[in-house]
Amino acid sequence: MEKFAEYLAAFDGATDWESVAPLYDAAFHDEAIFVTADGEYGKAEWVEMVKGLRAKGAVASDFEVTDAHGDTILYKVTITAGGAEPMHLAARGTIRDGQLARVEPIDPGAYSEMVRRSS
Repeated sequence: MEKFAEYLAAFDGATDWESVAPLYDAAFHDEAIFVTADGEYGKAEWVEMVKGLRAKGAVASDFEVTDAHGDTILYKVTITAGGAEPMHLAARGTIRDGQLARVEPIDPGAYSEMVRRSS
């Protein structure tokens, strides 16, 4: 989970995408799937949401892996973007080849809200 932790640590209020892009590619499997209440996104689709948050100066804080079994982790993180109320997110991540390959939120609506706030 080191790669994912490094990726999240890059969300420190900066707005450039270039410094985050290689961390995104390292953290997420090429076939990664991200689940929201509105449907599933592939890695190429999800990057557009991430770019939107980054452009708003998003900050990630309080990242913690709360449980891990085999190729599955449970984690939580707080994302704050554009001066809006913090989003407290929790998800189950499936690891493949050392990268996150599937992200299933405990509350899929919270991930839909994150997508909404990215635009």
